[in-house]
Formats: sequence, structure tokens, C-alpha cells
Amino acid sequence: MSLIELILLPMLMGGIGGLGHILVFKGGRFTFPRILVDEEGEKHYVFGSSKDIIIGVLAGYLSVLPVVETVPVWYVIYISLLSGIGGSSVITRKIEQNLERTKWEYLQELSNYQLETTSTIGGSSKHNEVKPVGEVQEREENNS
Repeated sequence: MSLIELILLPMLMGGIGGLGHILVFKGGRFTFPRILVDEEGEKHYVFGSSKDIIIGVLAGYLSVLPVVETVPVWYVIYISLLSGIGGSSVITRKIEQNLERTKWEYLQELSNYQLETTSTIGGSSKHNEVKPVGEVQEREENNS
């Protein structure tokens, strides 16, 4: 296989797949890269839709890299195009899974604590304290 078939063709097909991703999953809304400046004067770079194309290029190349010399050219085109379309979706789904797992772990840790309402002596204001569940239950049992 030539250099074009080994490197450029999968990357080109992945990039076209990235455009397909924009058409299919983002309703065809293409946004251009831009620089945003916030109130403090800090610059933030927003890649826009070019991010999906870059991910598509990388996904298209990486998906056929191990087999590019052993499969026909049509297979390289097919796999790299599909990888370009799905590349951004796979990464987004992975991020969502990681966030969901982190949220679940946080809620598990949070369930070990309980809010206890306490008041100041002689005052009418109430203050809340967060204490471990066992400590609050012990105090409630001792007060009963």
C-alpha cells in the first residue's frame, strides 16, 4: 500500500465522518472556532465544530492502524468513515459514564453524614451541623 492509502485515506475518511457526525448528531449546526474573553480579561478558546472533525480524523486513523496493510482499501474507507462519525459520540459517552460514576460515589460518601439542627443556648437562632450518621444517632438515643 502507498503512503496515501496508509495514512491520508483513513484520516480523510475520518474527517468526512466527523462532518457526518455534525450533520447526524448536531442537526447540521456548524460552529466556527473562536476566542472568548471573560470579565477578568482571560481568553478561552472554543473549538466549535472543528473539534468533531479533528476527533473524526484521529478516530479514522487509529481505528484502521493495526489492520491497514492486511485489509482491502474499501474496508479501510468503510471503517475509518464509521469511526469518524462515532468517534466524538464514544468519547462523549465515556465522559458521561465517568461523571455518573463520580456522582454515585459522591452520593454514597454523602450518605454517611446527616444534618443535625442545633440551637445556641439562650438564643433563638438555629445552626446546622453536618455530623457522621452514627454520631447523630448516638446523641438522639442518649437524649431520648
